[in-house]
Amino acid sequence: MSVKNKSVIFVIVLLAIATLVLAFLNKGSIDVSGYEGTVKFISGENSIELSFEEITSLDYEEFSAVEDTSSSGPAARKYKGVLLKEVLNEASISDEVILSSTKIMVKGLDGYVVAIPPEEIMGNTSYLVFEKDGKELGTMKSGGSGPIQLVVKSDPFSQRWCKYVSEVIVE
Repeated sequence: MSVKNKSVIFVIVLLAIATLVLAFLNKGSIDVSGYEGTVKFISGENSIELSFEEITSLDYEEFSAVEDTSSSGPAARKYKGVLLKEVLNEASISDEVILSSTKIMVKGLDGYVVAIPPEEIMGNTSYLVFEKDGKELGTMKSGGSGPIQLVVKSDPFSQRWCKYVSEVIVE
């Protein structure tokens, strides 16, 4: 075996070890113990938090959307949720502010971030949901996808859906 081949193998082994060590150190960094569905809404210098109860007490809709995950494939599901536009309005973020923004970013506790253009928010296809197929979504700790999840009905592959919603930023 040549020196060049040994060097490549050494680098690969070193990277694999570094990856394992960093994964081990990072595995407990997400603290979900106190999370009960409160979502923080940020627009400019203003921020407001709405609790799970405040969000679910708004006028909700029941609708169908196709959930497409890597483990289950596409499946039609029934959801219960509130239009994101309505929740933003409840958080004192007006339609004018939404339309004048460049994007709305939705962040999940797991670090996943989705950017949605304002026109899509105003198009009534983005929801903050709290039930799927008649059952609460459950929490990250219990293996669920909530208690609040972003569902974008117009996304056929569910790539812009966001579990464990904790923050919505209007930029």
